[in-house]
Amino acid sequence: MRAYDSIDERPELMPTKWIADSIRRSTFYSWITDSPTELPLAAGSKGRWIGAFAIVGGIIGQLVTIALGTPKKYIIDYLLDSGVMLIGFLTFKRAEHIPRTTINGVVAISTVVISVEIATGSGMDPSSMAIVFYVWIALFCFSFLSTYESIAQIAFVILTYSAAAVFGDQPSAPLADWILTVSTVIVAAISSGYLNYTIRKLALTDSLTSISNRKGWDLAVSREISRAKRSNMLVMVGIIDLNHFKKINDEFGHFHGDKILQEVAKALQSTLRPFDVVARWGGDEFVFLALIKDSGHAKTLLQRISSTLEVISKHRCGAVVSRPVSDTLRLVSHADKILYQAKAHSENSFLLDTLEL
Repeated sequence: MRAYDSIDERPELMPTKWIADSIRRSTFYSWITDSPTELPLAAGSKGRWIGAFAIVGGIIGQLVTIALGTPKKYIIDYLLDSGVMLIGFLTFKRAEHIPRTTINGVVAISTVVISVEIATGSGMDPSSMAIVFYVWIALFCFSFLSTYESIAQIAFVILTYSAAAVFGDQPSAPLADWILTVSTVIVAAISSGYLNYTIRKLALTDSLTSISNRKGWDLAVSREISRAKRSNMLVMVGIIDLNHFKKINDEFGHFHGDKILQEVAKALQSTLRPFDVVARWGGDEFVFLALIKDSGHAKTLLQRISSTLEVISKHRCGAVVSRPVSDTLRLVSHADKILYQAKAHSENSFLLDTLEL
């Protein structure tokens, strides 16, 4: 994904860009690409969860094997379940120090173990019952991993299970088992993924304006700062404050005030690009972050934003241009100071400052 070559490139003049922007704004695209962004859990939390899953899964596998008898043919199940428990224990114990790639590796190893148990079974023993653990994999992935990682893990589940079905001991109805297992895993993955995505959106979205709240801002800005560094671009952070908003609420009612806030949020989204970040900072204040090429680009974009909002409400805006830095709160704080300077000017005024160029 790239920034437009010119901020004067209008979607309505370029059908392909309009179509691309429409796709980017769709719910399905958001679900797939928000990895985006992923759930706001540290790698340590994910490590503890997959470690706990592995330990409990290994224990359950052992108990099922014992409950159905202990013939020598089940020895491989005991060994594999014990191995999973050991890996789970080590993962849980070292959760704070393992990278996300290791977490994905533990999930993949668990998938391989499940598939080996299925391949060595006869369709009537605890090895074939291990199919249930594929659902655990699906639920874990779409709860704690990014969407891309989850899709890759589910594809790996289907691949290894298919290999187990082809080269392992055959159950009585191999094709029927394969269809039922694969469809169950996919349904569990989609259901879990979309449920978690919905919960995540509720947690990160302002309910009135449907744009990001402060938590959503933090996550989205972190992603865009990384994008700016990769693209060697600058960032502009701005704060917009609506004038006399309390007076509007008092004279026309809060319903009218809410309507204005919604229109401002919609106008900001339509003026900025789909990957720029817009959030409600609180009350009648909005913040935005845009990737830009230079200060001239920033000034033109700021003028466009101001002109768009002018027809909705009188406002003031303070903005700062900077190289991408991890401490975005510092940029917001500096933009807030510029906003107070703008308040000393006429209504609908905006000020732009440059920091650390």
